[in-house]
Amino acid sequence: MTITKNQRKFFILAAVLLVSLAGLGWYYLSTASVTEEVEATEPGGEVPYSTLIDSSHQYYNKTLCYDKDKTINWADQQTHALELVNEINSVTVKKETVKKDFQNARELAEIVSKKKDKTALLYLHRIFHDLDKAVNHYKQKDDFGYTYTGTGKRLFGGGVNKVEHYLAENKK
Repeated sequence: MTITKNQRKFFILAAVLLVSLAGLGWYYLSTASVTEEVEATEPGGEVPYSTLIDSSHQYYNKTLCYDKDKTINWADQQTHALELVNEINSVTVKKETVKKDFQNARELAEIVSKKKDKTALLYLHRIFHDLDKAVNHYKQKDDFGYTYTGTGKRLFGGGVNKVEHYLAENKK
């Protein structure tokens, strides 16, 4: 059986289309939002973790972006880090990936609260940026890959490995 030139073109086009659709499907699954798993706040209840993510991301945008990371107000950052540790400890999270991300954020905030650590501070900002995209649909093109939630655990671990390696080094 011989395949004609037109049949060969059709098979190649079909293969390219199939691979493209598979790639889009994988991307969608890897970046799917976890918003539907955020529980609504009841009167007198705790703040949903989506609100904690949003407010933390806004704080870091305001205090670190546009070259503000060159003149960091460490007293303010350390106070905020202590508050962040308490807020993370008080929030209920059911989704495992968000729990891991909050654990990493809490450990980074503990480092910031004890010493003036710019790397830990920047990693915190990246975690809350990526969580804000995954949970709250924050509109921004870039994605640092520093969270398990969303796109962080891709080939070779992405930024999550950087964070966890950094945390391990700072426990010594």
